[in-house]
Amino acid sequence: MNVKTLKALLLLEIFLGIQNGLLGQTDSGPSRYDILISEIMAKPAPQTGLPAVEYIELHNRLPHPVNLQNWQLKLGNTVKKLPDIALDSNGYAVIIAQKHQEEFAPFCDHLVTLSSLSVTDGGQTLTLSDKDGKVIHHVNFRRSWHTEAIKQEGGWSLEMIDTGWPCAGEWNWDSSTDPSGGTPGRPNSIRNILNSNILPTISGVTMIDSLTLRVHWSQTVDQSITQDVSVFQTSPSLDILAIKETAPEFSSVDLLFSAPVKPGISYRLTCRGNILDCGGNSHPTEEEIPFGIACPPGENDLVINEILTNPLDGSGADYLEIHNRSGHIIDMKEVKVGYGGDTLPQKAVVAVSKGWQLHPEEYVTLCRQRAVTLEQYVCKDERRLIQCDSLPDFAISQGVVHLTDKSLRRIDRLAYNENMHYSKLLTSKGVALERLYPDRPTQEESNWRSAAESAGYGTPGYRNSQAGCAESEAEFAVLPEVISPDNDGSEDYAEVICRFPEEENRVSIVVYNSRGHPVKHLANNVLCGNESFFRWEGDDNNGAPAPAGMYVMQIESWNLRTGKTLRKRKVVSIYR
Repeated sequence: MNVKTLKALLLLEIFLGIQNGLLGQTDSGPSRYDILISEIMAKPAPQTGLPAVEYIELHNRLPHPVNLQNWQLKLGNTVKKLPDIALDSNGYAVIIAQKHQEEFAPFCDHLVTLSSLSVTDGGQTLTLSDKDGKVIHHVNFRRSWHTEAIKQEGGWSLEMIDTGWPCAGEWNWDSSTDPSGGTPGRPNSIRNILNSNILPTISGVTMIDSLTLRVHWSQTVDQSITQDVSVFQTSPSLDILAIKETAPEFSSVDLLFSAPVKPGISYRLTCRGNILDCGGNSHPTEEEIPFGIACPPGENDLVINEILTNPLDGSGADYLEIHNRSGHIIDMKEVKVGYGGDTLPQKAVVAVSKGWQLHPEEYVTLCRQRAVTLEQYVCKDERRLIQCDSLPDFAISQGVVHLTDKSLRRIDRLAYNENMHYSKLLTSKGVALERLYPDRPTQEESNWRSAAESAGYGTPGYRNSQAGCAESEAEFAVLPEVISPDNDGSEDYAEVICRFPEEENRVSIVVYNSRGHPVKHLANNVLCGNESFFRWEGDDNNGAPAPAGMYVMQIESWNLRTGKTLRKRKVVSIYR
């Protein structure tokens, strides 16, 4: 869309709005959040008390009756047209499949039947729209909204806690506590008044086109944000013609610029003013976030930087951290995460379907259970943790993870296994694997190590606890020279760095104790290229911890082409 067309459409919209106001033409029907999806039974079996029937409950918050004939209920991609439903003032209606009407009738006074109704057990988007297609309520529920694991197994409905927060997600829903498993057609068993101090914050941005920047919020904001363009400013300056909401979630807004965003320029968006949340509460906001024109991702532009495959307590809270090591912006809607397979993944999903700009040297972590990850690990910037419902459930012991573009061209690939963890760990449960150096090959096993205990065994969204130390330009270097191998994230291992002017070098490395006895053979005539790395974790050949003291590391190399031989001895000390 060009600038002239955009301006014309905006002027037409303003004119029609003024005209309708002058003629007294107002929408007398229900407004957003007047009618709510207030209860969801997605997995009715095994039965608790109610029949094993899926249902969706609607609640009228208005003090007068409302007719919902020809309204639409969308379940995922399936659209159901509603029949003649008369909702009493402050009343309820329960929607079920017609075949269950007889068995469910004794449990609810106001049943509405459809030819069929299928609610996905694990979670689904549910959208209620009026006869004109205007979104009235939207819920994107997940099975994890049941905070008690036993109720996730079935027989219990999800109920909204406070109807005063209709757009709130997980924190305003939980399992029914009614002995029957739900409260279809009557007030919810867990109803309560909630007071939220959670501020709406900008969670990310994406460019829709060169004239449109979509701003994502951490929670739904009130539609009043569209009425004052001065809330947003950019640097370098861009004139903002209008702000548009994005249905059906209304947790994003589009900023429409008068001139296109230019490639290669780093912009900053500032949001400053009072923002209303969907509960009508005003929050003073001052935020800043970078944006710009993104570039297509190429091979090794992004690297797999951290992975959790064995989460605590069987929570299913796997996560995958990605690092942008390129010099340009990459939008994560152009990236796929794949699992299994060798050269191509067996299955691949879009990393962030709504879009999220990752800038150079930044990190983003894709989470299967974001709320659990936030609870179990230190997260220095919550914005860098993204809920990804379709993220694979990584196998614990070994597996293959792919990063590709949308055409499945490789960006990065990691074949991981449990042996990449710190050998002295009692268990890898809850311990992430961290990359040491972003510029070293992903598949080099010595480039991976268990996250440090001192960092809580994981660093999602920020620099790894086991990031490699400064490198040396010498032919042979050992860093650091004093180690304390206890996996606390500080000097846990000694790294041997070998650099050669030619390829095809044979390397042998032996560690001797102070009496001259060999303790550890790190390398035995290993074929290396121009650069190779080896790691000593302070253990002997049997994997047992070597005693505290001084050790001598003898490093020898021989080049197959030139016959050149190098030999160096380095002193390494262990303290425990």
